[in-house]
Amino acid sequence: MSPLTTRLSAAALAVALCGTFLVQSPASAAGSALPAVAPAAAPNDFRYLISFPKHVRRGGSLIYTVKVRNVKAKDQHYVALVGDFPTRFRKIKVISKPRSVKCSVKRRDLSCWITSLDKGDSTTVRVRAWAGSRRGIATVKFGAIVTTDGKADVRKLRKEIRRTIKARTRIR
Repeated sequence: MSPLTTRLSAAALAVALCGTFLVQSPASAAGSALPAVAPAAAPNDFRYLISFPKHVRRGGSLIYTVKVRNVKAKDQHYVALVGDFPTRFRKIKVISKPRSVKCSVKRRDLSCWITSLDKGDSTTVRVRAWAGSRRGIATVKFGAIVTTDGKADVRKLRKEIRRTIKARTRIR
């Protein structure tokens, strides 16, 4: 199946499931994005957009941009954003984030605690990952969960995330 056919069928499936988790490569930033199902507690209240390159040379770096936006939820909400990077990556580093976001990287696991997302607010986290020396496809899994408890533990919330979105990049 061609990549266009795959994207269109995934988009149709996501629309049928009323998904709000968006994945987008920079090359298709001007075009349409690939939606999938959101792991948020209220699926239509938050939007997620992940941008990443489709190809990278061996040893090169990739930049993943994750944008979280509170569309409808009233009051203050907190988002636990996690990412699992495969062994094909040598190093992962958060390169830009707002002051209200706390991120940590342990080995190949990314955890970010996004605070104070009121209705209409959005925040962006950028992560740089360096590809290893092996060719192939590297798949990064991102997931998020929303809570109103400001003192919740990200490690405990990480276990509750059931749905993730996969960002696939070809290492040449």
